[in-house]
Amino acid sequence: MGKKVDLRIPPRKPVWNIWQGFFLIALVTLIEYPLGWLETPKGLDSTRGILNFIGVGVGEVLLYFIVIWIFLRLIHRPFSELGFVKPHKRFVVLGFIMGLLLFLGIGLLGNLLTHLLGTPPPQSFAEAVNGANYWEFGLLAVLGSIIAPIKEEMLFRGLIYPPLRRALGRSKGMLLTGLFFATLHFDIVRLLPLFIGGVILTWLYERSSSIWPAIVAHGTWNGLMAAALLIQR
Repeated sequence: MGKKVDLRIPPRKPVWNIWQGFFLIALVTLIEYPLGWLETPKGLDSTRGILNFIGVGVGEVLLYFIVIWIFLRLIHRPFSELGFVKPHKRFVVLGFIMGLLLFLGIGLLGNLLTHLLGTPPPQSFAEAVNGANYWEFGLLAVLGSIIAPIKEEMLFRGLIYPPLRRALGRSKGMLLTGLFFATLHFDIVRLLPLFIGGVILTWLYERSSSIWPAIVAHGTWNGLMAAALLIQR
């Protein structure tokens, strides 16, 4: 009899390890650097600047997909092991609900921390929204609520979490994945809210056995934040 294949998601015994995951992130960063994609975006109050910002965002997502796809091919694993499997409908609904709760709860916590610690410099996405007209905002909304969440969930929940889960157990793996998620956003004031959000998204991935509910929650969270920025301006 052949060896039984473990089809559970997240994979309990991923073939890759956490250091390989960090290597892939470093590799993409090294590719982005000479392209100028790591520089602070400029001209976000103009159409040209906003379109350039969107182009860099889409390019980064494609770059991560290509690099991770090549890596998975080299280790002879399917993309589905990152969690890209069909979820149960109730978990998709749960994703929407969790996204709404993240927007409300994390938003309130973030506002409290800004009152205590001071208002941090606006993130590039917020600057772009503030300078966008309505059709430009539509493109930014697609980037923030669909494209970016797919990339970040593939990276943090799909690639980073499984080896941490195997090495440290489910609870510690979730906490450390949330910490990496928050740290790589490079925002000290929002570190705690992002950490909590990262842990919740990892829990949703674990609970649903699919990465799509976490993507739905992340996208809902980002989309509502973008809409709030548009209203506030």
